[in-house]
Amino acid sequence: LSMAAGAYLGTRAEAEVLSAELELVRVEAAAKPYTVQEGLLDELCKEGLSREGAYRIVRLLSTSPKALASTAEAKMFGLGAATLGRPALDGIVMGIAFLVGAVVPLLPYMLIPAPRYDLGGALAATALTLFGVGYFEGWLAHRDDRWRSGIRFLAIAMGAAAAGYLIGLAISPLGATAG
Repeated sequence: LSMAAGAYLGTRAEAEVLSAELELVRVEAAAKPYTVQEGLLDELCKEGLSREGAYRIVRLLSTSPKALASTAEAKMFGLGAATLGRPALDGIVMGIAFLVGAVVPLLPYMLIPAPRYDLGGALAATALTLFGVGYFEGWLAHRDDRWRSGIRFLAIAMGAAAAGYLIGLAISPLGATAG
């Protein structure tokens, strides 16, 4: 639940900041269209258009303040409507993802009757799931190296878990003296 709330709050804060940035661009485009036009002209030239070609595009976009502002948002600031997240959906997705992530290591403890295999089963289930998520990410990205994507995801996640474990070991003596 805390991860879901964190995702919600983080996405909401990001959306609010980006909305404010977009509003500043819109206000500037309306008040001083020439500065936005010049900035957009420079960006289009950086992308390989000739100055004359970029000028024609900017002149055409300038006939619609909305088109000029939205193109400037995208080209000059990398901002746009798609950049704004959906806090409620992000919170739900994050909550479900962490719930599933928390259940996977517990399944062997619930399903395997022999206690000596529980930890190994939990590690294997977690590693397989992490690899699967990385592989799926590679599939979604239409990458040819999906196995590599799975291994990278697994390595990073297990590295983070190991680091957390080692930090816990390092600071555990501090907690023992506090009591």
